[in-house]
Amino acid sequence: MTPPVRLTVPAVLDRRAEEIGERVMMSIAGTPVTFAQMRDRSCATAHVLADLGVERGDTVALFTGTCPEWVYFWLGAARIGAVTAAVNGASKGDFLAHALRLARTAVVITDAQRHDRVADVADSVETLRSTVLVGASLTDMLQRAPTTPPPTTPLDEHEVGALFFTSGTTGPSKAVATTWHYLFRAAGSVAQAWHFGPSDVVWTAMPLFHLSAAPTVLAPMLAGGTTVLAEQFHPSTVWQEIRACGAVGFAGAGAMVNMLWNLPPEPGDAESGLRFISAAPIAADLYRDIERRYRCRVVTMYGMTEAFPLAYKAVSEDGVPGTSGRVNSAFDVRIVDGYGNPLPAGNVGEITCRARATHAMSEGYVSSATGGSTLRIEPHPEWFRTGDLGTLDADQNLTYVDRVKDSLRRRGENVSSVEVETTVMRHPAVLEAAAIGVPSDLGEDDILVVVVPRPAARVDFEELMDFCAARMPYFCVPRYLEVLDEIPKNVIGRVRKDVLRSRGLGRHAWDREAHGYVLTR
Repeated sequence: MTPPVRLTVPAVLDRRAEEIGERVMMSIAGTPVTFAQMRDRSCATAHVLADLGVERGDTVALFTGTCPEWVYFWLGAARIGAVTAAVNGASKGDFLAHALRLARTAVVITDAQRHDRVADVADSVETLRSTVLVGASLTDMLQRAPTTPPPTTPLDEHEVGALFFTSGTTGPSKAVATTWHYLFRAAGSVAQAWHFGPSDVVWTAMPLFHLSAAPTVLAPMLAGGTTVLAEQFHPSTVWQEIRACGAVGFAGAGAMVNMLWNLPPEPGDAESGLRFISAAPIAADLYRDIERRYRCRVVTMYGMTEAFPLAYKAVSEDGVPGTSGRVNSAFDVRIVDGYGNPLPAGNVGEITCRARATHAMSEGYVSSATGGSTLRIEPHPEWFRTGDLGTLDADQNLTYVDRVKDSLRRRGENVSSVEVETTVMRHPAVLEAAAIGVPSDLGEDDILVVVVPRPAARVDFEELMDFCAARMPYFCVPRYLEVLDEIPKNVIGRVRKDVLRSRGLGRHAWDREAHGYVLTR
């Protein structure tokens, strides 16, 4: 199959529909959709939106759970020159209102579970004209709508076509403006790393509003393969579902892989038929064990909504455990100090990047100062600062170390929260761990580690402190330990450290200094 010249939705999808129309492109929450059906339904949604008065440049917010309609409207909006906003399905109240206002939303596509949340904030979104509810009525509208391409000019590959939102852990979420060129190029890099080809199947449960899920929709369009998108991630049923659909790959977040790893080993673990597990981060000490247990390759990547992927390790490569792979040739990447000066190979600093061609990364952030319905984009600087700490080795392998805001400063030493957590989670009684800084009487940070015990396990604080002291430099050993029933996370399993920092020390936190625990150097 010859890849299309233009990276637009009609150019890519319609050609695939002509070539392999009866092949399943996606199975979404149990609903199989062929390439031809995806073309027809995206055309139908384009007509529905046009009938609602959606014009070129208007924003359509997608605020549903994982369902076929999310994808139909995402692709259909591009056919009439509209922009989509991928809103976190867990949003409500001020968080939802902020996203809809920032995106200058004209129409919201939502479902019964979230409809009341939209109604609660609708009056505060001055650009909002209508809400479309996923259900029987919409299904009837789509069945009656034409399946021919609408008589309008679709979005060009270099126009802003979709908004994705940052996590908002350090302030209000930002709306990241992306072109279809960027989205398809990112999907192409992912497909290349997976060695994803015609008739291959990948299984995933990544939520559609997350940019790293975009390749699970677009990679099949580029490669002619199939994505099976589960409605939710249930560790106990993942392997059964993977075997049932014949997937050669699993795509998810590093936290998802940790949940699978924590399941009791089964004789069939190595018989899943997988070629790869694609996730990040993967702890260096688990990397080869995962490959052996599941008899497949680990594929790692590093990137963010603004630039993805900055680095990746392909199926065909051995890789260096603990790294994210080599820098993507579409980007220049530097590690810099606090003043923006490049650092030598192997030094820890902030990861910065720039695209080597126009539109190879996101265009910038939507300005929060713009009034009316027009989106104004504030472009990124030439060198984009990621807010992540990392290292580059002499072979251009990129290693993620920590978020800048999550790194700790203890007695004049820099401490990686990730390294502290990795060590603590090696303890046999610990299922999960998160390390944060809390204010110290001496300035800088004292370290608090919150842990979730394994089922039926009991955490002995002094014994866990001994375990840490034997495996960490003295300045990394936490002062405080605390047991929680669960650690707050977002929908893809990433720890919400902003929530933990706001919470601070719990009244049951164990303080080694108050208990007379003597730490030796």
